[in-house]
Amino acid sequence: MIDNIPKNVLEVNSISKDFLNVKAVNNISFNVEQGDIFAFLGPNGAGKTTTLRILLDIIKADSGKIQWNLNGKSNQLPEASHIGYLPEERGLYLDIPILKSLIYLASIRGMDKKDAKKSALEWLEKIDLADRANEKLQVLSKGNQQKIQFVASILHQPTFLILDEPFSGLDPLNQEIFIDFIKEINNQGTTILLSAHQMPLVEKIAKKVFLINNGMELYNGSLSSIYQTFGKKHIIELQFESDVNEFTLRNLSGIESVNIIDDFRVKLTFEQLTDMKSVLNQLVKVEGISDITSYKPDLHEIFLQLIKNA
Repeated sequence: MIDNIPKNVLEVNSISKDFLNVKAVNNISFNVEQGDIFAFLGPNGAGKTTTLRILLDIIKADSGKIQWNLNGKSNQLPEASHIGYLPEERGLYLDIPILKSLIYLASIRGMDKKDAKKSALEWLEKIDLADRANEKLQVLSKGNQQKIQFVASILHQPTFLILDEPFSGLDPLNQEIFIDFIKEINNQGTTILLSAHQMPLVEKIAKKVFLINNGMELYNGSLSSIYQTFGKKHIIELQFESDVNEFTLRNLSGIESVNIIDDFRVKLTFEQLTDMKSVLNQLVKVEGISDITSYKPDLHEIFLQLIKNA
């Protein structure tokens, strides 16, 4: 009988890490299953990068346990050939030609140099940098350097890929292109753990999310479950022809918060059980409304809600 139950390829149990008087990671636990795109989300300084460095044994946890189960082997840290890592800080050789650097980095992770060159040229074509293969990394823009560093992390076709802030330095167009790359690599069988703070981007690719703030877990589970659990509030955005009448809006039934976007736009959040038909009847009587848009909370709004309630 074929076992179709997903297997944990990474198990993290109660890890903590202090730096001086700062608790960077505070007793967090999570599992990553084979084939996941698991997103580690939170603001800068939340503990994301510290956690990833602990997983890779770059720094040691003060307490807790990490178990890897890649390619049928259980150990504390897999072989370098099985892991791909895109660090938050750029760490490539700035004064070596790009293609030469990529081939070298793939070869020390166990890839044949001939295969590495072929794959590197293919990826340079994908990221529109094939014509710059023999230039040095230092002459590229920050966005193009990020592209090269991404290629360096996946060229050897790792079983497990860790991406720390993969969208850093990229413009909106290239962010979308990177989303497609991440999906493609995942579809080819690579399990992905990524850290980011751009939640609207992560919503497009993640299967599971771990929300972290001040080193502590806020949520750990599937993306669909977080919407079902915390995404049931009602949000309405109003466009006014003149200045927003904030006082009137704060007296609407079921109102939880009124957020002024600008002089003519406002976002209203209503409690989950609010009778929205009654609210709309009240809004009809408010002068100056030129447009109404209704939607459910996104991941960023849920995250802010969880911080508020923590």
